[in-house]
Amino acid sequence: MGTYGGVMAKEESYVPFDRDDGARRAALPRTTRAPAPDPTISLAEATKREQTVEADFFSNLLAQHRERARPYIEVYEAATDLITAIDTLIVRHAEKSGFNREEEFNRFGTTLFKDAIDEVMSAAEDLTARYFSRSEKKYTSVITNVKEFISLMSETQSNGPLSRDLLARDAFKLIAQNITAISLQDKGSDVTTIVELDANHLMEHDLQGCMQLADALIEQGGNLSPMDKLILHQSAVYHRVGYMIPPILQAIAQRGVQGKDLGIPMLGAHYIRSQYDDPSSVWKAIFSAHEFELLHKAVLYQEKESDNPSDMALQIGTPNDVTREHNLEAILRISHKADE
Repeated sequence: MGTYGGVMAKEESYVPFDRDDGARRAALPRTTRAPAPDPTISLAEATKREQTVEADFFSNLLAQHRERARPYIEVYEAATDLITAIDTLIVRHAEKSGFNREEEFNRFGTTLFKDAIDEVMSAAEDLTARYFSRSEKKYTSVITNVKEFISLMSETQSNGPLSRDLLARDAFKLIAQNITAISLQDKGSDVTTIVELDANHLMEHDLQGCMQLADALIEQGGNLSPMDKLILHQSAVYHRVGYMIPPILQAIAQRGVQGKDLGIPMLGAHYIRSQYDDPSSVWKAIFSAHEFELLHKAVLYQEKESDNPSDMALQIGTPNDVTREHNLEAILRISHKADE
């Protein structure tokens, strides 16, 4: 029990995710036909294109679901700087835990990530323990997935496209932000009826659900790179980031979770798109313009409803940018839908 964003805590039980659940693997078709590839785009082009995608999504929300999604629409319309609002919550949460961000980041100096992987791993373990010292299960769940993220970063650096000049400081900044965001969402699960924010659920169900689907796709001849798995990690951590915002928590306390399936994807996608425009965003050290697009769309369309069965199926065929985009969206969508 406690408070979060001014909302009183509520008791909620956690139902663990069955890691052997075969539902995700059953979503894989045996044969599919891949569409033509997309061209490579610049950051400016990606930003413009994703602004249009997001604006179309918002217009549809206004036209069809204005009342049902009203609290989310109000936050979105007022969120001229959503990235600052959420990042401020993340920074404050870190400070309350006693984590000295500048000191911890600066201790890496100008050392390259590839030369300090063990040190980054150790720092991640310390930070995870700081947040989850009261729950061995949550600590183990979070640090296991964080270590996988770090290993994928190393693999992506060895095989491309991640730069071998990536600084250890920048790598740990992103990792620390992710761990803190997981902890902040976990705290939100203590004060709402939203069990999906629980760290165990987020890691074991959403994130590992994505990884199991990715592995199943690869086993059947699909093409997913270590960078694609990094994108899935990042999208799984932030696909419910809209719940961090106090007005949203207050609205849920007053009227329940009505409209969350519409509003939360929009707020999460807007937060990710805002990273494009932030000159200081460390995300840019890891993800390219096109990878930002993939992150943005995966989160925006996590609740996509369609009469087309292919929207919930993974494509196996000649790898190209469109196949990549479709599969990353579908993996998060299938994993997310398994909550329901």
